Amino acid sequence: MRGDVVFRVYGVHEGREQDSYFGTFRTTREAKERIAELLAKEMDGRNWAQQHHNRGFAIREFKVDTDFEIPPRPKPRDRYFIKLSDKPNRPGTWNSTLVEVLRRDGPAGDFERIGRYERNYFNMYMTFEPFRQGNREFALISRHYTRTAVLDLASGEVVAEETEDRPGSGFCPVGFYVPDWLDLHDESVIPGSEYWNEDYEWPTGKFGFVWRCYWGDDSSWKIQYLDLSDIQRGVIRRDDRFGYVEIASGSYDRPIQPSQGVSNASALPHFIRIWKNKDKVRVVFDVVMGFDLASGKAEEWQRLRIANFE
Repeated sequence: MRGDVVFRVYGVHEGREQDSYFGTFRTTREAKERIAELLAKEMDGRNWAQQHHNRGFAIREFKVDTDFEIPPRPKPRDRYFIKLSDKPNRPGTWNSTLVEVLRRDGPAGDFERIGRYERNYFNMYMTFEPFRQGNREFALISRHYTRTAVLDLASGEVVAEETEDRPGSGFCPVGFYVPDWLDLHDESVIPGSEYWNEDYEWPTGKFGFVWRCYWGDDSSWKIQYLDLSDIQRGVIRRDDRFGYVEIASGSYDRPIQPSQGVSNASALPHFIRIWKNKDKVRVVFDVVMGFDLASGKAEEWQRLRIANFE
């Protein structure tokens, strides 16, 4: 938080113009522990610190100049789960699914019921993805099997939902992913660090991904982008900016029910990798491609669709 004092550790060597930086810490105790590790380090049978930092180590105070705070653990997807039950419908139609949303509180793992909704399809797939924006927690869900919605995990109410299918889409969600800050950062660099910049303050829960099958084409999953920046005003946007991308999801299946255990709840979709560097965001997907064995050429329809040429 802006104005907080953190403690930077530097190594000092006689005749060197610039001191060597060895990390930023929240307390002097942590800083001193780091110095003790450095003082005990040996290299080629010699004391490393005496050789490279012969004037010792210094702890210097620094005031944090950003309002960003590292979000707490557990991640939302480690804290929220669902229980499912079937709801029979009239003969000749598929069942619906009643979804009970649970929050796990405390080390004992007790669950508190925070809401309930109905999904008009018999298979839940992975259509429950808790995430956070600032100090608020939400979840991507799919009440109607061709639409995406957002559930407020404080009130248990739906706050945003796609209102109708786009003409000819019939795009049915089977999984969601909203990158969490803790998915991409390991907390070794904290606000006030020499290395801190705006890239470390991202992501903030303002976007996500949905993989789906088109109605009548369930041979593979296709991926699209979700704009979540206006969900607190009731607006969710989806687009196919990546083209007709068939992802190689393999056997990915994240547990979303407490009965399945919680150890793999934060297992990230291996077919999506994302990062930010100097304000440029990159995403890499593992995709399915077909090739002609004789010529080695990619199947034309796949190349065109992935490149957005259609």
